[in-house]
Amino acid sequence: MWIDENATNEVMETMFKGQLRIEAMQEVGKSLYAEIAKSAVLDNIQSEFVTATTGIDFGSISSDTNGKGVYTFSSTKDDTFPVHYYRGDVKNNNIKFAGFCWKIVRTTETGGVKLIYNGSPDSNGYCSNTTGETTQIGTSAFNETHNSIEYVGYMVGNTSDSMIKVAIDAWYQTNMTGFTKKLEDTVWCNDRNDRVVDGDNVFGAGSSAFISHIPSLKCENNDDKFTVNKINGNGLLTYPVALLTGGEIMLAGGLVYTENTSYYLYNNHNWWTLSPSFFNQSNAHNLCVKSDCTFGDNIVNYSNGVRPSISLAPNTKFVSGNGSSNSPYQLS
Repeated sequence: MWIDENATNEVMETMFKGQLRIEAMQEVGKSLYAEIAKSAVLDNIQSEFVTATTGIDFGSISSDTNGKGVYTFSSTKDDTFPVHYYRGDVKNNNIKFAGFCWKIVRTTETGGVKLIYNGSPDSNGYCSNTTGETTQIGTSAFNETHNSIEYVGYMVGNTSDSMIKVAIDAWYQTNMTGFTKKLEDTVWCNDRNDRVVDGDNVFGAGSSAFISHIPSLKCENNDDKFTVNKINGNGLLTYPVALLTGGEIMLAGGLVYTENTSYYLYNNHNWWTLSPSFFNQSNAHNLCVKSDCTFGDNIVNYSNGVRPSISLAPNTKFVSGNGSSNSPYQLS
């Protein structure tokens, strides 16, 4: 039987190139969750940037000896999707999505990836913003009124939008609706679970920040779990976007009344979190990151920066980048 050797070589070459294309597609379609997880270490043990044998001390700010890098929240280590978070002066958590720059904050309990807004790319396409107003979408009071406990709410009485929710929703509607399918409907916790301390109503996140110094990602009350769909929460959101919580600020390296310019959430401006702090029978206070380098709170009718947070859907893949400002992660 006669065999056309040239034809056989062409077939083999075509098959080889096809295999290379498949391998290339597999290579560039990497899981973002897995990429973050591969460098994470437990936060309750001694490691490269944690000198204490008991792990990170959340009663102190992040540092080269108290956390810098990616860590696994130890209470979630046996979960299907352990929570991994960035802490301290990290430079490799930049990502470009929907035409904007974001910082990766942590992974979620369902395998998503939570981000915080960090401005627009520069003329080179880099995510070079570190501080200043460009890291925010603008400023807003959390609520117009401050003299009732209900004004710590992202929605007042879960019926009326807060001022900051109106601002965030308007920005999302203008800029992000075409990307909603790439996001997950994660829980945004506006934790209003309170207890009375010295006559003041102190809320869960406020207690964690000011008293126990133990960060929590739990949300006790279903009414405080802001979601779009009612499956996982209250179903009151129009869009899957809100703000970071006090617990997430603590994981990242913030500590109340303590200066820290060397962690990735510091931007030299005051900006709001989603977490209520306390009500002293006169003024409602919510937690915020402050321009004096500290983590603290403000009365809710003060004007602070707005940095929206979103969560990428589970199984999100990236096609390029290493997370640096000059090479942010690019999604598929």
